[in-house]
Amino acid sequence: MAVASEPVWAAEEKPAKKKEAKPLSVTQLAQLNSAALFGVPFKINKGRFSVTYPGAGEFDKAFTTRGRGRGGVIANISEVKNASYRKLLIDGHSKGKATLVGMLGGSALSDFELVDDYKISFRLRIPRVDGRSRFSFLLNHHGSDFVQTNFFQDIVIPAKKSRVRSKNKKFLVSASRWFDKGPQGMPVSIVCKGGKISISVGVLNGKKEQMVEVVSTEVAEPGPGKIGFSFEGISFMMSSLRIDGKFPSAWAEKRMAVLKKAGKLITKLPEKKAAPAKKGPPKKGPDLSRPDPEAEEEL
Repeated sequence: MAVASEPVWAAEEKPAKKKEAKPLSVTQLAQLNSAALFGVPFKINKGRFSVTYPGAGEFDKAFTTRGRGRGGVIANISEVKNASYRKLLIDGHSKGKATLVGMLGGSALSDFELVDDYKISFRLRIPRVDGRSRFSFLLNHHGSDFVQTNFFQDIVIPAKKSRVRSKNKKFLVSASRWFDKGPQGMPVSIVCKGGKISISVGVLNGKKEQMVEVVSTEVAEPGPGKIGFSFEGISFMMSSLRIDGKFPSAWAEKRMAVLKKAGKLITKLPEKKAAPAKKGPPKKGPDLSRPDPEAEEEL
């Protein structure tokens, strides 16, 4: 007897090939590893990124800080326990969101680098400034090469033995005579673009703040480098620290290669959770107090 042939549908179906996921771009990988790169998540659009530091300890994830003597940098505002420092630096602060507190003396230097097109902005509340107070901000720091500004009044390039001072007479005297010591803090803007560095501060014009350029200079081909600050003889609160600029992709790739070698690189996007099923109105059960209309009548 001839054996019936096996129907086609009974044959084993071959599993469908899964679509291979597209490799992530440098910026996508960087966003997944943003905490390890910049300490906080960052926004990016058309090759430009921005980060802000909200004062809950994130600054310490992206900057190396050191204290001097009894001083130091506190990146988590809630950890400032000393009542006199809280009253002096934090209480009554009227503008911006706190980023960090610096007490007496110390320094901070970023773990990340910026390229030649960026803007750094923040507010600085310094209630007491005198002739011995020191505050320096560092830019494009790479080994022995760096750019420095002292209380925003000048731009110094030690490697070239260059120093450019403000041309505005108001800013040529001690910072104790012009720095706004009010509870709102003084806004500061540092811009590096097109081979030029310019520094501006906010000056009250009536009740309105007006940004005024203090000093600027040409910087031929500024290389990528770190940023930071050092201070001595002052205590201050920095608020609303924000960095905008061209995304430093070369630095990010090098940093992520280190993370990969250490087995710490995040490479997968978080799985999307399925939306919970919509629940309709509960079905009503039979009303047992009434007779069943489909039941047979008793004879």
